[in-house]
Amino acid sequence: MYLEMIAKEYIFGFNYGARFRLLLTESLKLTLIGTSPEGHIRVQQDLPCDLIEEILCRVPATSLRHLRSTCKQWNLLFNNRRFTRKHFDKSPKQLMTLMLNESMVCSTRVNLNGVPEVTSELSLVDPLYSSLIDHEFDIYEVFHCDGLLLCINEDNTRLVVWNPCTSQARWIQPKTRVSSHALGSYHGNSYKVLSYHPDFAIFENNSNSWRSLDITPDCTIEDSEQFMSLKGKTYWFACDKKDERPISIFLLSFDYTSETFERLRLPCQSFLYETMSMSVVREEKLSVLLQRDYTSRTEIWVTNKIGETKEVSWSMFLALDYSPAGLHLRDTVSFLVEEEKKVIVCCDRYLEDEFHGKKLIHIVGEQNQVREFDFGEAKQCPILFNYVPSLTQIHQGVGVGGKRKRDTINGQYAGRWSKLFYRV
Repeated sequence: MYLEMIAKEYIFGFNYGARFRLLLTESLKLTLIGTSPEGHIRVQQDLPCDLIEEILCRVPATSLRHLRSTCKQWNLLFNNRRFTRKHFDKSPKQLMTLMLNESMVCSTRVNLNGVPEVTSELSLVDPLYSSLIDHEFDIYEVFHCDGLLLCINEDNTRLVVWNPCTSQARWIQPKTRVSSHALGSYHGNSYKVLSYHPDFAIFENNSNSWRSLDITPDCTIEDSEQFMSLKGKTYWFACDKKDERPISIFLLSFDYTSETFERLRLPCQSFLYETMSMSVVREEKLSVLLQRDYTSRTEIWVTNKIGETKEVSWSMFLALDYSPAGLHLRDTVSFLVEEEKKVIVCCDRYLEDEFHGKKLIHIVGEQNQVREFDFGEAKQCPILFNYVPSLTQIHQGVGVGGKRKRDTINGQYAGRWSKLFYRV
């Protein structure tokens, strides 16, 4: 009965809190028997451990994080990489919309029938300036993979891998100031940071150092800062060139498990596009936005579910003509796909003159139905992306003397996840 009540609370969107924790602990037949000297709650559980694990695997990540203090056994379970991967695969996906907005990652509510709004800000404390009033880490670029964010500052001198849901963070020294960086998963429950341009290297978590890769793709990456990571691979737009001129454009992928490159054909072939952008759909599919040169026709294509079959196929999602609406998309545009409602949400910075620009969000449907929303002045290019909270663990590496660094779960410098979760 209690599990049924929990399911109803989740489906109808009631807030999780003390009542949810009480229902869950009662449903799992936990009996409080005291506290340990360290202050941990000690419980007696009547259900088998494997059954409890199966139940917890189906509870959203944002709810489990509130249950860490229930008992020591659960806290250990939530830190177990095997469980966190199992949970990522089986738990309900709480798809959220985040936006990089003037050096802060913000939660954004995109109401397809109303006005989009920023609902809250994610706080990532910078350990170098934690004693100051303004101690937030200024984020210039952000990329996401399996519930983790890779954040980079403006002068490319500092990287941080951050899980906002668990408040874990790891700060990494970039290989060089001219390098670009990406984040990807491998073996299901681990991650790697990739450095590229001009050379390729992988950050070794245990040794806190960069390992050079003896590989070079036989093509040119079109935009080193435009990529997406999905199912253990990172994808870029790339091209073959002849006499310094592009002769074909395709997707180049890097596999983090085999550390090899592969090519993926785009749905329509061209040697030149006016606008190219990429997005991930519900952590399952890739989507590309393509506008051919010298035309206002823009096409949005979506793949089948990546990893379910050996072959990747494309299907047309929308075909738009932006000229009647007076819109002009650039390569900096980020976009989201809403498959069920046949709508895309675009976000970009539009320059008004050499020094001033503004953030605009466009909700675009079939028959070129466009709604435009002004989000104010833009000093840097905004990035709109979907994010699924997870319990994915962040390696902390080995510190001085061979001792493993302390995890920053709920640590002083990991950041705050303040009133972020909501239902779309």
